[in-house]
Amino acid sequence: MIEIKNLSKRYGKIEAVKNVDFSVKNGEIFCLLGSNGAGKTTIIKILIDLLEASSGEALIDGKSMRDDVMSKMLFGYLPEQPHLYKRLTGREFLNIMGSLKGVEKERLDEFIELWSRRLELDGRMNSEMGSYSKGMKQKILFMNAMVHDPPNLVLDEPTVGLDPRFSQYMKKKIERLSHENKTILMSTHITSVAEDIADRVGIIDRGELLTISSPDDLMDRTGRDTLEEAFVEVIDDERRNA
Repeated sequence: MIEIKNLSKRYGKIEAVKNVDFSVKNGEIFCLLGSNGAGKTTIIKILIDLLEASSGEALIDGKSMRDDVMSKMLFGYLPEQPHLYKRLTGREFLNIMGSLKGVEKERLDEFIELWSRRLELDGRMNSEMGSYSKGMKQKILFMNAMVHDPPNLVLDEPTVGLDPRFSQYMKKKIERLSHENKTILMSTHITSVAEDIADRVGIIDRGELLTISSPDDLMDRTGRDTLEEAFVEVIDDERRNA
């Protein structure tokens, strides 16, 4: 379970996140939906202890990731920007990360072989990651998020950089993981991704969480045919009333 409790983040006079409050249940896909710069990544980085909150709490399975190093085993993280060690091969990177996460060597080898085939990376696992495309880096980071079989996944723009075939594969895999009772918090600005797989969406704009709803309920409430149209309606309505 993931809990965000009255979370705020300020940079001087700028309030990047404003008293955001929501929770994600076990087996649920919760999508933070917002434009670039809305505050989605800031919330995620506070949750996984890459940023410090100005106030409020962010918990995974009842624990703050600031408590101790071992609490970080409770989640797998896919970052928005795929910054990787250019001189390491994909195999070397996953071996290092898997070892640091306590994955046994035999299981780690099996995982790398299985997922490199599934993601069509098996011909490039021994190439330096500096030669990888953005989509290939995204696949490696998705493998890294899953390598220790964590109960929670935190995915920041998981389909960015992927071609349509693997974007579809990624969405189906995320759905299957939720059926395995994984708790999944993801962010995106691509409304079709959220419409396809999210159980609930939270629309965030300029640091404020405007509404939480299932995609279908949100479309019904706004009288719109797509989540993209409903998203625009919610944002525009909020700004008109501000």
